[in-house]
Amino acid sequence: MELTDTDASPSLTHRILNGIIKCEEALVSLLLTAMILLACYQIGLRWFTSGGLPWIDPLLRYLVLWSGLLGAVLATARDNHIALDAIGYLLQRRLKLWVHLLTDSFCVIVSVFLFRATLLFIKSEIEYGGPGLFGLDTWLWFLIFPIAFGFILLHFSIDAATTVWKLLQPPEPDKR
Repeated sequence: MELTDTDASPSLTHRILNGIIKCEEALVSLLLTAMILLACYQIGLRWFTSGGLPWIDPLLRYLVLWSGLLGAVLATARDNHIALDAIGYLLQRRLKLWVHLLTDSFCVIVSVFLFRATLLFIKSEIEYGGPGLFGLDTWLWFLIFPIAFGFILLHFSIDAATTVWKLLQPPEPDKR
């Protein structure tokens, strides 16, 4: 979904989408850097002082969760997520677009259900959850679920709309 260097004048929509992707990349980089630094610090404390800070391990678990889900968002944005493409390379361009639209539509539907489930989970955590790390309620730490699935839904929806747009264009000669 990212623009390539061959795109002459990116539209406002593409610039906004690329800005969102850049922010996602920066956040994942920041989280990974924090994870590495905190883990190294904790290991150093255990080696040299035979102890460590008790809050680092739970924080690292939350950072792994956040960076993993944001990584899934980035994979979806770049169209690099897990896909089974057994015969895609054999299809003509138009038929490949139709198959792509079908799979994107399925992914949008699944993402809607997952997004809804995460909202219900957060609602349940708000009602019944307790205090978590640093005294913050646990639902705050789990907000990444609706955020990530919301962005995944957004990326799949944009990809499906882009595929519909390509299908509405006059057919080009097949370049298999």
